[in-house]
Amino acid sequence: MQHKSTNVDSPLDPRYRRVQFLKSLLWVIMVVAPLLALINQFFEQHPIMVALEYLLFVCGVGLYIWLRRGPNAVVVISWLVTGIFALVICVYVVLSQGQAYALYWLATFPPVAYFLLGGKWGLIASVSFVSGIFFYLLQASTGWTTAPFSIHSLLNILIATTALIIILRHIERTRAEAFHFLQKHSQRLEYMAVTDRLTGLFNRTKLDHALSGALGRAQREQRDFSIILLDIDHFKKVNDPYGHQIGDKILIELAQLLRGNVRNTDVAGRWGGEEFLLVLPEQTRQQAVLHAERIRNTIAAFEFHDGIHITASFGVASYRAKDDASSIIRRGDKALYEAKAQGRNCTVSDAHQE
Repeated sequence: MQHKSTNVDSPLDPRYRRVQFLKSLLWVIMVVAPLLALINQFFEQHPIMVALEYLLFVCGVGLYIWLRRGPNAVVVISWLVTGIFALVICVYVVLSQGQAYALYWLATFPPVAYFLLGGKWGLIASVSFVSGIFFYLLQASTGWTTAPFSIHSLLNILIATTALIIILRHIERTRAEAFHFLQKHSQRLEYMAVTDRLTGLFNRTKLDHALSGALGRAQREQRDFSIILLDIDHFKKVNDPYGHQIGDKILIELAQLLRGNVRNTDVAGRWGGEEFLLVLPEQTRQQAVLHAERIRNTIAAFEFHDGIHITASFGVASYRAKDDASSIIRRGDKALYEAKAQGRNCTVSDAHQE
């Protein structure tokens, strides 16, 4: 049964590595088969083997064209290539009667079978193939004559070894490609898991993690840290007349402003809706208030999309002994509420809170 997929050229498709390997293997067959045919034609003069190797070349060309035009047939082509490969080796062993190191070609079959058919069927095919050759040798080898090491033997070893190296090199290369792709894809998924899709800032999950980490360091090392909660003033007055698309663009631009106004050690994220949170390690309350004021003035002076101007209110809270995430956020939220009660577009800290 063939897998259903839209694009086997994508590393996400489970057939991708097999298709790439098949293309390389068929190229090896198209190069090696006529070369072996010429060697056999001039040295060994086995007309059946020569004809079979030329036929192998033709099959390689045909299967390569089929694979290029119909990559969804990769499973069928894989079985055909494995069967043809096994047949050619069997015929060569029988015709050569073990001479010229013909049995050396057996080493190329298992990696091909495993890669094309998968672990289960690759094992079955390899064991069946090698066992069949072994039992044939038990019956036939008694009548074979000893042959000297010849130039044909050397060429056989060189060509088979080269083919095996190419096969194994491609297997390793595709494995490395798959590893790097999965690593990159994993990093992408990790990025998506902690990033707000609209603004590109960190999301609530990452902010919770950053807040927990900052609290842990503060408790262990008695270090300062502060948070800033900010909320856009009267954002409904932007969304209602201009529409949510314009509102989204303003949120994106505000996120860019925040990125440009935090240190590398700070964590900025979208807390929810039009509310944002900054986690500021190594900042005292006074430093955080100054930081919030700089950002507040930057926002107030900035001309957003379509010439829209907005303001934001800020609540600052700093770490206190025995704080947890809930308590420091609660104080920051209370300070933000007081900033809005005082007329908005201002900064209030938790200094006066119990």
